[in-house]
Amino acid sequence: MSVAPPRKKSRAVFWIAAIVIGSIILATALLANDMRNLRALDARYHLNLFSQPAPPPPAPVVAPATPQPAAPVPPQETTSPPAPAAPVKSTSAPAKTAKAAKPAHAHASSHIFDPPVDALRGAFLRSWRLSGQSLCAALVKAGLPVGEWKQGIMATGTFECSHQIQKGDFGNPKSASFFIIVRGAPTGELDGIRMKVIMPDNPDGRAVGEMLIDTVVLLLTQTHWLDFQTALDPIGRLQDVTQEDFGAKLSFFREFQNDRNFNLQLELRRKTPEQIRTAVVFDKARWTLRSPLPAN
Repeated sequence: MSVAPPRKKSRAVFWIAAIVIGSIILATALLANDMRNLRALDARYHLNLFSQPAPPPPAPVVAPATPQPAAPVPPQETTSPPAPAAPVKSTSAPAKTAKAAKPAHAHASSHIFDPPVDALRGAFLRSWRLSGQSLCAALVKAGLPVGEWKQGIMATGTFECSHQIQKGDFGNPKSASFFIIVRGAPTGELDGIRMKVIMPDNPDGRAVGEMLIDTVVLLLTQTHWLDFQTALDPIGRLQDVTQEDFGAKLSFFREFQNDRNFNLQLELRRKTPEQIRTAVVFDKARWTLRSPLPAN
């Protein structure tokens, strides 16, 4: 015969254990993270579980000191002149000076992204890549005896080299001729190149035409203005052509009086304000210093 254990005692043990375990879990949840959850409950339901921090003591009020009357100074028999007062330095002056003295580069880049000003615009410009002496020597080497770079006969202060070929008598409509002149400054800087040809429809005229094309090719090669070579085709067909790029100009045109007379000009031509402004800025005569005269 078996005896069943009492149920009331086992239930009491279960509930005691459940309460203890639940209390441990609740205490852990409330006290974790520096009692953050417990402080939240205290603030939510105004339990006042935590003491409020005491307010800081008020700052003591210092009463201004009353000035004491100065003691009378006994009179002296001899008085010395008063010493000059020392200059009073203002504490705010250095601050203002430091504030006013800003670094020079503080606003140096403030206009980088500003749109260009029309009055300051420039332009890409061509320049002669060789001197008059070099070009005359190249023409002589190519078979055109233009001579040396020397002072011109007609124009004072102008240097030049030139050559003329005449095939036939002057004034004969069937005569052909070829003329070239290179002009510039005494320093060797070029001003322009001019050619004049008379090409009648005969063997002499065709020979002069071939000489013209060969000379133009030589000039463009020496000056490195190779984009002007597109004008060679219309020149070969004796058609008027003018080409301008970067302040340089090549023009080939027929004379009005005689349709077998032609002129060719190769020069620098500054037209736009941007080109003129750039040419003035990079003018060697403006920024190149002359050599001093020898002392006697």
